[in-house]
Amino acid sequence: MMGGMVTSQIYNAMFNSMAARMGEAGAKAAIERAGGINVSMGLFVPCTFRTPQFNLGIYHESDIDLTDNLTATLGLRYDYTHSRIDYDTRGDASLDFNIMGVAAKAKLLTIFKHDEKADFGQLLPKFGLTYKFLGGSNLYATVAKGYRAGGFNVQLFGDYINTDVQKNLQTVMGEAQQSRQDVYKEINHTDADYEALLDAIKFKPEESWNYEFGTHLNLFGDALHADLSFFYMQIRNQQLSVFNQEYGFGRRMINAGKSYSCGMEVSLRGSLVNNRLTWAANYGYTNAKFKEYVDQGTDYKDNNVPFIPAHTFSAMADYRFDFSGSVLRDITVGANVNGQGKIWWDDANTFSQKLYAVLGAHAAANFGCVNVDLWARNLTDAKYATFAFRSAATGQAVYSAQRGMPFQMGVDVKIHF
Repeated sequence: MMGGMVTSQIYNAMFNSMAARMGEAGAKAAIERAGGINVSMGLFVPCTFRTPQFNLGIYHESDIDLTDNLTATLGLRYDYTHSRIDYDTRGDASLDFNIMGVAAKAKLLTIFKHDEKADFGQLLPKFGLTYKFLGGSNLYATVAKGYRAGGFNVQLFGDYINTDVQKNLQTVMGEAQQSRQDVYKEINHTDADYEALLDAIKFKPEESWNYEFGTHLNLFGDALHADLSFFYMQIRNQQLSVFNQEYGFGRRMINAGKSYSCGMEVSLRGSLVNNRLTWAANYGYTNAKFKEYVDQGTDYKDNNVPFIPAHTFSAMADYRFDFSGSVLRDITVGANVNGQGKIWWDDANTFSQKLYAVLGAHAAANFGCVNVDLWARNLTDAKYATFAFRSAATGQAVYSAQRGMPFQMGVDVKIHF
């Protein structure tokens, strides 16, 4: 593929130059009469990495009873990370070409061999208030700082070496074509080159302030338990994993300037009929958007943050039939459903996964020391993607996705000794 790309680049450059003087038809004919343009290319990119990392966390949390019902929580954590990368990467390119009757061979070797290190440290405070009332229920509010250390993009090296090789190919081929002899060239990299590489592979720590308010309720004599919470997160330098726009093969970790995430979660669970019927239901809503984010000249302000579902939900119900005086102690039958969506797959919000639901069911027989559970998942064979990405590796935009699991069924056998 690389040889075809180089052939196409050289042909287009020469065709455009000659077409300006003799027209398109004349340029095409002249190139063909001279023998055309053919390039065979091999590229070998061996990479060796050592990426040791050291982490240290020191923390303390205290609960202080202000009254019989009101408790304050004070916490402080110090997080330290030392990251290092020791790399030896090479781009070994060999070319065998014939350009309009001039044949030659060229070999290009580019080497990046260096080591880098970075230290990240952060103090993370936490404040909270909890008010307890009858039956073990409570109201709570918390404010906490979140943190994720920075690091180095290892997966980016393949693309970076490829780019460096292509940048120097024209010079090497020009020398071989002019001298009509085989040419070998090794690229010597300066301190400025290594600084540029460091800028490409290093990403910053992610910082956030997290605010949450909620309640836990025990109702109807503990027959019903309910949790409700609301949250808001202010995020700075959010770490995002994206595909390289130049080739699409390598992924890199980048930092979005500012973003926010807000939403709510509600959870209900309970039991009825002397605990023979158990059930649970959960729902969550999240609105996550960029406030400041420009990458490679494109402004993504007010776009949705990718890979975060706007809605998540699940529900289940099990009913147990008890038996006495039998080897079979009980049979439990149940159904469940879970789903999520809408999920954006890219920063530009050009393609997404719609809201979907997956239905399941099971029947379990309890023999005491042996439990047999017959289950089925995705009963309706719902079609959905669990991950998707856009690649321009072939020269045009291609969208690829990993499809979710189709209808499945099976049996689990558990033996207790």
